[in-house]
Amino acid sequence: MTDAKQLYDYHSWANERIFHHIEKLPEETAYQEVKSVFSSVSDVLLHMCRADYFWLNILSGSAYQEIIDSAGKFESAKGNMAAIKQHAAELVPQYHDFFSRQTDLEQTFSMQHPKLGTLESTYTDTIQHVVNHGTYHRGNVTAMLRQLGHSGVPTDYVFYLYEKNESKG
Repeated sequence: MTDAKQLYDYHSWANERIFHHIEKLPEETAYQEVKSVFSSVSDVLLHMCRADYFWLNILSGSAYQEIIDSAGKFESAKGNMAAIKQHAAELVPQYHDFFSRQTDLEQTFSMQHPKLGTLESTYTDTIQHVVNHGTYHRGNVTAMLRQLGHSGVPTDYVFYLYEKNESKG
């Protein structure tokens, strides 16, 4: 089984590819309204960033309401790709710091949700969720870009593995 740290590295690699690709497109592309799950590409990326922040804080043991209260800092990034990219970039070393403090990613921890109740999960399973969530929404971004007349960028896990393998050689 692939370890959680590598899956997270894939996730951050894929997000970087998306941001880099969008930077090469006409600037308005990120903000154009699209009839989709989100109204614009930038809205999807902001949602992904917020979710990554949320899950990092859950993994770190923060209380649900505390996380919700602190997530307001992302509101100023709405409609600002540079700010969204900056927030996303800031999360990467924070996740790496989380990993460096863990001795057992298979350890079970509890998370509390006001409506869903208590969930016992492992750190690894929660990281897998973060990665799956990102993969799903990167697919949304690709579909939206195609609706706007632009190509997407490959972010499949196998492309990450090929690139990682090439960098070793």
